[in-house]
Amino acid sequence: MKAEQQLTFRQGCIEGSPIFVGYFPTAMAFGLVCRDLGLRIWEAVLFSVTNFAGSGQFLAASLIRSGSILLEIFISVLLVNLRYSFMGAELSRKLEKGIGGIARVLLAHGTTDEVFSVAVLHRLPITKPYLAGLELTAYLGWVSGTAVGFLVGMVLPSALQMAVGVTLYAMFSSLLAQEFRQKGLNVLIIALISASLNSFLILVLKWGVGYSFVLSMLTASFLGAWFITEEEYRA
Repeated sequence: MKAEQQLTFRQGCIEGSPIFVGYFPTAMAFGLVCRDLGLRIWEAVLFSVTNFAGSGQFLAASLIRSGSILLEIFISVLLVNLRYSFMGAELSRKLEKGIGGIARVLLAHGTTDEVFSVAVLHRLPITKPYLAGLELTAYLGWVSGTAVGFLVGMVLPSALQMAVGVTLYAMFSSLLAQEFRQKGLNVLIIALISASLNSFLILVLKWGVGYSFVLSMLTASFLGAWFITEEEYRA
């Protein structure tokens, strides 16, 4: 294969720029959430450096706020991020040969929904420099956004900092709206059943927030597999 036909680091950085732009404001919101939780700036930044998983991090922050124990947080975030194992398996099939060891581990850490979506569009084998550029650009947007959001929170009134807590609900509402548009009414019915079960476990049975969330999530997953048809899934 000729060099000019290979995906380059520069191309990865260019294609990662829109992801940077999208990640930065969302990460700022996460930085504000971390400040509202009482974390220090280095803890908030380390949170993003070691996790790099938007929905998982917001979920973890919400569970920390509710007083969930470590096991509840671990299981909940594990289930939310389980989709990355499937993305990683598919992305691994498209990687050029010879990528292994620590390089593969680092590239796996940088795989997100948006990175995966951009990378798999290419018909050429995905090179290590290209994927490194794509992931590094996105990663910098998330980590730097977290730091900036935390710093911005230092000058915001306390009332505005407390209002940042709705960010988690806004993000998951947008995900629900997208799924509803693609798969129809069944998604809303499943979400309603899951939410009702979660509320029942917490308010009536007095379960912990984390365990209630895990059971409700698993219930929604099984219902989705049962009721959503293959045609709706492919849509």
